[in-house]
Amino acid sequence: MALTEEQKQKIQENRERAFALKKKKAEERAVAEEAAAAAKSTGHASQGPTTNNEDDDSDEDNVELEDFEVVASQYVTKDEAMRKYCLPQGTLAVCSYVEKPNPRNKSWTPMRLYKRSEIRRRSRERFGGLEGLIEERRKRDKKRFANDMAETKDVFKKSKS
Repeated sequence: MALTEEQKQKIQENRERAFALKKKKAEERAVAEEAAAAAKSTGHASQGPTTNNEDDDSDEDNVELEDFEVVASQYVTKDEAMRKYCLPQGTLAVCSYVEKPNPRNKSWTPMRLYKRSEIRRRSRERFGGLEGLIEERRKRDKKRFANDMAETKDVFKKSKS
């Protein structure tokens, strides 16, 4: 199924709008950080929300991002942290998180959203940098594929009954 020119144009407009919003948020964040730094140096308390990992946020600009991280949210779900960043549940248990109501059903337990910068830092420490993380992800995908192939190898064989 091919996209029409109108659809392609709409996609491009949405992409440009998303990048503009991301840039605007980054600029607002930078202004807020400068204001917080100025307030901190003068001894005034900051008015905005504080994090316990302010040093991580300043180092975040110097970190090489993967393609999927460029436009991604600053928060990551448990499943994404385990799959994309190859972190076990034990590591996630010691990470800081924000609880939000579950969007699928309000009566379910709240979902935990982990700060992407902390998850990224911990995974890269664990696997020896970006290259080690990518290699570990590739290794796990290969193992998952081999397991799937082993489970389905006889699925089309005729059963003798």
